[in-house]
Amino acid sequence: MNKIFIKDYTIISKHGYYKEEHYKPQRFVVSVICDVLTNDSGTSDDLNETLNYEFLRECIDKVLKGDHHKLLESLCEDVVKLLLVHTKINSVDITITKPDIWGDCMPGVQIIRNK
Repeated sequence: MNKIFIKDYTIISKHGYYKEEHYKPQRFVVSVICDVLTNDSGTSDDLNETLNYEFLRECIDKVLKGDHHKLLESLCEDVVKLLLVHTKINSVDITITKPDIWGDCMPGVQIIRNK
């Protein structure tokens, strides 16, 4: 099985539980790994034979640049729902972190889902 991924995609957006997070933009760092349902990507140089990682980026953008979410868990789940619609994706491993909250660690959420 092949994996297609985007690592450390940084987006400035307004999500969070606390009131100040509703109007103050902050950084979100997203990494997604998808198991791809194909054995022939790599044997062909045709983009149609695999999963274009541009699709991953578009799904992340749609959710993180969209409606406000209070929790990282719901952000992750909404990205996963969009990704799992793709016929070539078997499973999704997504991590979203908020690097600017504290100076001594990076809080975040990781969700792994199979079709």
